[in-house]
Amino acid sequence: MQKINNAIGVSSIELAKLIEDNLSAKSQDFAKLTGGQLHTGNPIWFTSGIRNIGYNGVTCARFSNEQLDLQITNTLEPFRQNGIPLTWWVGPLSQPGTLGKALQSHGFTHNRDMIGMAADLTQLIRLTPLDLEYTFEPVNDLAALEVWMPLFMETFGIPVSDASFVLDVFGQLSFSPDSEWRHYLLRVGSEVVATGSLHLGAGVAGLYNIATRPEYRQNGLGTAITLLIYEQAKKLGYGIGTLQTTYPNALRLYHRMGFEVYCKFGIYQRGW
Repeated sequence: MQKINNAIGVSSIELAKLIEDNLSAKSQDFAKLTGGQLHTGNPIWFTSGIRNIGYNGVTCARFSNEQLDLQITNTLEPFRQNGIPLTWWVGPLSQPGTLGKALQSHGFTHNRDMIGMAADLTQLIRLTPLDLEYTFEPVNDLAALEVWMPLFMETFGIPVSDASFVLDVFGQLSFSPDSEWRHYLLRVGSEVVATGSLHLGAGVAGLYNIATRPEYRQNGLGTAITLLIYEQAKKLGYGIGTLQTTYPNALRLYHRMGFEVYCKFGIYQRGW
């Protein structure tokens, strides 16, 4: 998709759609894995070939009130037949407004809500110097990704025993010629103290995987890596940044940087 190089004339409704489209594109990447499958249209759903609840799901569905239960049942059929657990994202494009409640009646659990935010990248605050000396590095190969991975896994609660599996998945998705992923890290000395990623789907720069080592928090490293990553996005020709957060403190942090709230996502999950 063509990158959007500025935010002039982009309405709030369009920004909400771009946030959802980027999240959807990021999730659909798992269909590129061996054994994966992608169904476009309405609804949009994907499988990865991996029986993990976060690697399969429905990213957008616009259903009618009259046939809502039937449409949900039909969407779930390929997952049910193969015993594939899944996540269903209910965002600003989803219809009807009662979809989340209906999913719960079909065996889904409401996992959490996420706030969708976006910004004109030319309007973000300037990065101020930190007291810490650090280096900012792109992750360009599997060896660098292996260094990047432990802090990401620790922050997002991924067991150490899954390290080889997660490295393989990210490696497959990150370094192909058509990959839309870009990963970055901050080091203090030789220690990785912060990580983050861009997904360049839907013509915008989506921020993901922000992690800061606990003992280095409150030093401005989260702000630093976010702004440095978006500097890279601007160099690549992107003018709009998007992200999602579940944490009030992060919401305030991103607002101070120049991001505004445009939508909300409900995250629903179920197994078999």
